[in-house]
Amino acid sequence: RIPGLIDHTIAMLYSAPAADAPSGNRAMGPASIKSKQEGAYNVGDIVMSHWKIDQCIGKGSIGSVYEAHHTGHGSRYRSAIKIINSDLLYSTIDKWDEVSHTTIHRPYAIQQELDNMVELRGTGYIVDYEDHEMITSLDGSDGIIIRMELLKPLSDTLKDRALSRDEVVRLGIDVCKALEFCAKCNIIHCDIKPSNIYTTKWGGFKLGDFSASVKFSNHQDHDRIGTLKYMAPEVFRGDSFSSNIDIYSLGLVLYELLGGNQARRDASKQAALYQRLSGEPLPPIPGLERRLQSIVLKACSFNPEKRYSSPTDMLKELIKLTI
Repeated sequence: RIPGLIDHTIAMLYSAPAADAPSGNRAMGPASIKSKQEGAYNVGDIVMSHWKIDQCIGKGSIGSVYEAHHTGHGSRYRSAIKIINSDLLYSTIDKWDEVSHTTIHRPYAIQQELDNMVELRGTGYIVDYEDHEMITSLDGSDGIIIRMELLKPLSDTLKDRALSRDEVVRLGIDVCKALEFCAKCNIIHCDIKPSNIYTTKWGGFKLGDFSASVKFSNHQDHDRIGTLKYMAPEVFRGDSFSSNIDIYSLGLVLYELLGGNQARRDASKQAALYQRLSGEPLPPIPGLERRLQSIVLKACSFNPEKRYSSPTDMLKELIKLTI
């Protein structure tokens, strides 16, 4: 069952996208709905009364993100502005439950994203929510603006340079601390990857983009969510999952940043994905010290029970590397 499912998904993942497909970074999950507001905002437009758009810094299937500055005299304050069509905010996903023979109505991810950002505000390791406002778009449709802390995605940093070993360890520590706060709020991020990790001017890292996040319980009932490249096997299979799917995805990010892709340089992307999702252990990272190697590979264990049981457990091991 798994090989066939993997082959089908790989074919979808590596097929050429449509010319008008949005450049979003969610590979899996509910079908995307093109925002009515896409293209409605331009450089120079004023939003939320005092925020002037400087440039578009990202587009996805659920909206666009802009860099903006406050128009107050002498103000140097800048923020990231995320603009989303409110149809997504209030819509639901209907799914037939074979056990109870009833239809389950779940709110779309945008409301969950906003709620989770507000709940996690001010932790120091998560991109800060600053404000939001319901709006009427230029084309007459309703929408929502979420104003957030302006930071640079790690994926942009990696276009210019690779991270050092010490930077990768710090990234692991900072994201584990972010996941500790998520755990206290019963939140699973569900989409940890370089484009959802942000760098600070002090050399630290913050976790952002909670559009795929869910509240966790003993048994999860969700469609596959997140990004296939960093997805935990149990999520891919559609099985119940726990919060340590975030540990798995973080482990894959660390593996990649530490040169793990070199260990698989002779394998195609399809083959590497097939092997990982089928349960084949990741090969060791050439030249990496034993202690760090052990931490990363444990986080990436195919069996959830063999991973770290909590971000705190993984954090303790990473901190030992800095002593």
